[in-house]
Amino acid sequence: MASAEQNKVVLRVEQLGGVIEKMTSVPCVIIGGAMVIVVISGVFARYLMQSPMSWTEEVARFFMNWMALLGASIVTRHRAHLGLIYFIQKIPMPLQRLTKLLTDGLIMFFLYLLTVEGFHMAVAAVTQTEPTTGITMNYVLSCVPLAGLLMMIQLALQMIVDLFHWGTSISPFEESQEGVQ
Repeated sequence: MASAEQNKVVLRVEQLGGVIEKMTSVPCVIIGGAMVIVVISGVFARYLMQSPMSWTEEVARFFMNWMALLGASIVTRHRAHLGLIYFIQKIPMPLQRLTKLLTDGLIMFFLYLLTVEGFHMAVAAVTQTEPTTGITMNYVLSCVPLAGLLMMIQLALQMIVDLFHWGTSISPFEESQEGVQ
């Protein structure tokens, strides 16, 4: 049974994850809406006005990259990323916890590499410009290290919650319901 102090820590960690999720979801919604507007205007210009705008496809692709990568941190917080959970949940709880810890460690290592290499890639792309829009690619590619960093934070918070639940019957593969309204 978790102590009241442990429950407070878990609640605070969950709240911090929620704040980060809200701060991430607002740009995702705005970018998603902008992407829809850009695509609709491109279709309208091409098929109704018979005057295609060359930049719409490129900008929609950039928006999609940003939205998908930022959204991945939200998915990470909710433990909704792909996994073979069905099989893992068939093994005893201590092995589930060890498997989750090992998996999270490997994912954290990958996200670290993604963040560092994404940063190097974005810095190196400062001289590259997209021909249609003239946008420098470092703005487009900066979503990679930002998303990697956000996913690392959400995964670290998730790992903290899992450690506090180590001795309980709560599965490490389910989203914690503590503090959820």
